[in-house]
Amino acid sequence: MTDTPEAVEPDAEAEGWDDAADGASYPEYPANPHNHRFTISINSQGPMVVARANTGAEVKEAFEELEDPAVGAALGRAWAAFKAGAALGNGLGATPVPAAPAGPVPPPPAVPGVPTPPPPPPAPAVSNRGAEYAQAGWYRLSVPYPKKAEFDGIVAQYGMRKGRPSEGGQYSFHKDSKAWYVDPQYAGAFPQFSPVPA
Repeated sequence: MTDTPEAVEPDAEAEGWDDAADGASYPEYPANPHNHRFTISINSQGPMVVARANTGAEVKEAFEELEDPAVGAALGRAWAAFKAGAALGNGLGATPVPAAPAGPVPPPPAVPGVPTPPPPPPAPAVSNRGAEYAQAGWYRLSVPYPKKAEFDGIVAQYGMRKGRPSEGGQYSFHKDSKAWYVDPQYAGAFPQFSPVPA
């Protein structure tokens, strides 16, 4: 058995501590408020999480804590908000759609001696449903068909609701442009599908 030396108490007078008159204590391992368990950094590639631990058991516990789906969802929302803010800051946000004319445009005045041509047929009522995504600040994704299962997995992971912005949805397929669109709070969950503002 090995002998361990006895702990030597510091000489308070020699150190100038005056019996800790100011009420300060000096623990063996001081609490360090700057040594957080987790640190999150965000850059143009997405969030990065640093976990700190002193033992293997603490590492395992920290990683198990990060596996909670709510943690990933919160990181995804923060990343999407970061990207949306960056897009707006760079002038890439949604642009307002000009209002349609208030009523039909009157025909030009008739010229005497010239027969009036028949009026043109009415234009079909076409609505630009794609503008709805841009107005809501949604992002367009490039999802190739072979990667559709991967896309569906992310949608399921976050429990996203299908539907357009006006329907309270969080992702939608626009058949005219043949593209998937997502709510900006989820755009960061799809970096492999190159999200761009609608």
